Amino acid sequence: MAVKKSKDDLEDVSLLKFALVAQLKRTHQSSDVDVLLFAGADGKIYASYIPESIGPKIFELTNLITHNLLHVSQQLAMGLKQSVIEYEFGTVIFSSVGRGALLISLFTGKVDLSENMDKIDVAKSVMLHIFEQRPMTEEQLATYSEEVAAELRILSKIVFNEMYTQSSEYKKNMQILADIKEKITGVMGRGEVEQVLAMAFNEIASSPKWMTEDLWPLLVEMIINDQIRPLHGDYVADICEAEWIPDINHKLESFV
Repeated sequence: MAVKKSKDDLEDVSLLKFALVAQLKRTHQSSDVDVLLFAGADGKIYASYIPESIGPKIFELTNLITHNLLHVSQQLAMGLKQSVIEYEFGTVIFSSVGRGALLISLFTGKVDLSENMDKIDVAKSVMLHIFEQRPMTEEQLATYSEEVAAELRILSKIVFNEMYTQSSEYKKNMQILADIKEKITGVMGRGEVEQVLAMAFNEIASSPKWMTEDLWPLLVEMIINDQIRPLHGDYVADICEAEWIPDINHKLESFV
């Protein structure tokens, strides 16, 4: 029997994902790593940081990662802590993060890997701390190296600031949510609204409190194409798409 996720569970997942992505971004900024992925041994990506400027090489590298992930995961399960694989057009470092998780660092150019290993090791420890949701107490921080403890303190401030910023935007998000509910009601009926939204929020792994200006149009587009179009046809879906998305974008802009 599947366990139904509560709204609080989804918000906790959103905050956890934000913390993971924030750390990947910091690692990217302080090293030569071009792309960072945090994944399970089964290949599921928990979090990633992929700059828009990365270019087409990322597709070749990610395909190679997919092909090699199971083999590398088996090696790591046997006690291998790190695996460095060099390809013609890039290098991938697979690093074990606890049991069942991997930090994957992709380099698309020629770099001195030795200068980046310390930063990757710090990132591994921070990711493990976040992923296992360990307490951010002085006692816990004292068990880490100075570099890891300092990074965790910085990350803690980033997450706190994000929570503060998001809470200040809570009213805006609730207004957008109410508007979307009315739009769905007009097409599908009030009885379908909560189920439609629950499926859409679950699909993008977010919740109303943690929505951003980029995610709202994506959510609406997903509702139209995945739920309205199959049930009510292209004509109704096309009308919704033509009217709803510009309206949501306009409302988002009006809050700036």
